[in-house]
Amino acid sequence: MATGQPWVFDHTGEDGIENDLNAYVTPPSKELVTSDAHNDIGINVIRTWPSIYDGTNSPHGVPVWWNPAGKVDVLISGAGPSGLAVAASLARQGVSFRILDKSDAPLAAGRADGVQPRFLETIASWGLASEVQEEGPLIERTAIYKDGQKLFFNRSHQSDSRYRGLHVITQGQIERIYIRDLARHKAIVERNCTLSDYTVCQDRDTTYPIRATIKNERTGGVQSVQAKFLVGSDGAASTIRKGLNIPFDGVSTDIYWGIMDCIYISDYPHAWVFGSVISSKHGGCVIIPREDGYIRLYTQLDISMAGPLAVSRQARDPTFNESGGKIDVHSITPEEVLEQANRIFSPYKLKFGAPLSWFAIWKSKADLMMSLRNEEN
Repeated sequence: MATGQPWVFDHTGEDGIENDLNAYVTPPSKELVTSDAHNDIGINVIRTWPSIYDGTNSPHGVPVWWNPAGKVDVLISGAGPSGLAVAASLARQGVSFRILDKSDAPLAAGRADGVQPRFLETIASWGLASEVQEEGPLIERTAIYKDGQKLFFNRSHQSDSRYRGLHVITQGQIERIYIRDLARHKAIVERNCTLSDYTVCQDRDTTYPIRATIKNERTGGVQSVQAKFLVGSDGAASTIRKGLNIPFDGVSTDIYWGIMDCIYISDYPHAWVFGSVISSKHGGCVIIPREDGYIRLYTQLDISMAGPLAVSRQARDPTFNESGGKIDVHSITPEEVLEQANRIFSPYKLKFGAPLSWFAIWKSKADLMMSLRNEEN
């Protein structure tokens, strides 16, 4: 399911590896914008993104050693942290696999925040714990403020593990650590690819009972693959779960959070220690220190916030009321989230100190599979 020709480094003139097709050199890098929303400071760009992270979607083609098989022990649908962890484990056990994902690249920024000590204990057995530890800060203290007054500041997140505390690392960073590791085992992610359908043969004597169809969403090409096992790590809209008719029920709320990864300038006394700032009137913020001086700020947005936002929008744009004067929560901008955060932080102030690394509006909800098995299958 490759989308380009193999990218071969020119080894001419180098001793010993001129004809070695297994010799690997990282392809040229590319620039990548990390957020769809921006503040008035500018646009955040990752300027060193090796295209090997993009797997089969690399503009330079696939490595010459990559040769996907039509029959594998395990087919993994979804190349987030869960699917990649399965692949990393299988690679060390000599189990053949293929791993595919609908996205054209690993996550550039945002989403999940950190990992617990037990996670590090697991990947330490794979030799990867140090790569995670090097990425972000270690959270071992918490500060809580309410209405401008300190309620709590002390040690927290302690563990008997050698990996004490909560280790901050983005989901994308974890994905890239796994992808680099898979490249060492001569495996890459098949990008822009989805599991369009699958069948399971009920004959117990069949060595490869699963017949799956992989579709490249970019080229439209399809390929049939046989596997012994099928792993579904493809998220809330899982094709595998739907194929088994397993419900994914949940509850939803009217509580929204504005999430911003950025460098902030503030007179807040514990800037920037993990914790929360609470306002009796306006809600709360959660502070998570990130790598390179960045901070993730969760700012509570609820229905009561629409009034102050409408007033500020009308002040900036006299036509706001004429066009209906209603606030759609998903139209809220980073500057408006910052306004709400300042109401919560009062009497302290904060402002952007750099372009946004990531921005999202997240609705509080919880979905859960009621069973891991469909009794009819």
